[in-house]
Amino acid sequence: MTRQYLHAEYRRPQDAIAAIEALTEAGFPKSALELYSRRPVETDPPVLPRRSRMSLVAVLGAITAGSVSTALVFWAQLDYPLVTGGMPITSGWATGVVTFEATMAGAVLGILFMLIWEAGLVGSPSGAPVPDLPEEGVVLQVKCEGDSAALQRPLSDTGASRIEAVKASGRPGTS
Repeated sequence: MTRQYLHAEYRRPQDAIAAIEALTEAGFPKSALELYSRRPVETDPPVLPRRSRMSLVAVLGAITAGSVSTALVFWAQLDYPLVTGGMPITSGWATGVVTFEATMAGAVLGILFMLIWEAGLVGSPSGAPVPDLPEEGVVLQVKCEGDSAALQRPLSDTGASRIEAVKASGRPGTS
């Protein structure tokens, strides 16, 4: 079964937000809605909240990389047979510099990984087409599981200037 999407073009972001609210009140899940615009659309509270795990992965990456690097430096200092002349075998300053650098690298790599993951550049592609964006206004993308004719009426009632049915492959269909 080919998944179908509706692209509803709105001249004003407020009309698209009204359409989102109308669809969610009718029982349509917010996970099937995406809002596209050339410019940021500021709403308070967020209309389509998306949870991000980026900060959690950044902290976990930092803790992991910092712990591993500290352990490796400490073991290397103890395993290397070195005559220290009465000085301590392990150096806090050298261990601290390496730990700091590795901790920051772990955080940066965690953020980079989550950025790629949350952008959908890895994993299974959703196949959702990206709409042609107007110079002014926004496009509301609605993922349809069944018949899309029932969704066209609430979209046109909220002020959609153009509604287009698009298959998951990205080719325009009929509206």
